[in-house]
Amino acid sequence: MQMYKKKKLNTIAAIAFLSLIAVAFFLVSCKETPPTTLEVTVVTANGTILPDAKVWLVAEPTDTAHNPIAVQDSSVSNASGKAYFDLSSFYKPGQIGVMQIKVKGFYFGLTGEALAEITEQERNQVLLQIQ
Repeated sequence: MQMYKKKKLNTIAAIAFLSLIAVAFFLVSCKETPPTTLEVTVVTANGTILPDAKVWLVAEPTDTAHNPIAVQDSSVSNASGKAYFDLSSFYKPGQIGVMQIKVKGFYFGLTGEALAEITEQERNQVLLQIQ
């Protein structure tokens, strides 16, 4: 009779331990990944901030057979000369590496280009000088 109670306690302890591990795994796996964003600050050659400048992102992969994703997006800079882009949809889960995007700008006949290196799950920034 004594062995039966000990066996039952061991089973209950094992179930409780496995349940605790399952709950911990569930909580860790539900963690939201931070977004991948790009903040473009548009300025003139002398450093003047340019609001309402048109900003384009252009990126085409060098290997379209294995990576067909091409980034083409545009925005207008706000009153503080910043244009924001959310690039989270261009990364696949588990993908590692840096993406390079060409940033182009236009403001009443003035133009400019910059190259931005985008790191996944970070707030990336680039200064776009228009002249």
